Amino acid sequence: MEPKAPPVRLSHMSAQKQPPEPVTGADGLTTASSRSGAVSVTCTAAGLPIKMTIGAHAARRNPAALSREILALCRLAGTAAGVRTRGELRDRGVDDETIALLGLPSRADLVSAEAAADACAGRGGR
Repeated sequence: MEPKAPPVRLSHMSAQKQPPEPVTGADGLTTASSRSGAVSVTCTAAGLPIKMTIGAHAARRNPAALSREILALCRLAGTAAGVRTRGELRDRGVDDETIALLGLPSRADLVSAEAAADACAGRGGR
């Protein structure tokens, strides 16, 4: 059995302190975590969750607020996977016009998804 490759980390465009970056493993799954690390989701490239980790403190939050944060992290993971795919296609020489037709998310979409995940975490609620 081959050893798994280390996860690939996406780089951020901002020098400001950011939440943990979505991490993509060799299996193609992407994990996104809240800034505190209390909520973590592992998703497919389409943003469908296959694994969640919810810390004790986060589990005591308002259920509606927690579900919004989980959904925002799923969207973040799916967006990160799409941005990664866009970069891989560009590296393989696929032209920008063809990539645009695929509707893959951009770096700007990734920044927006990160902001949305942060906003959900910030609203909290108990």
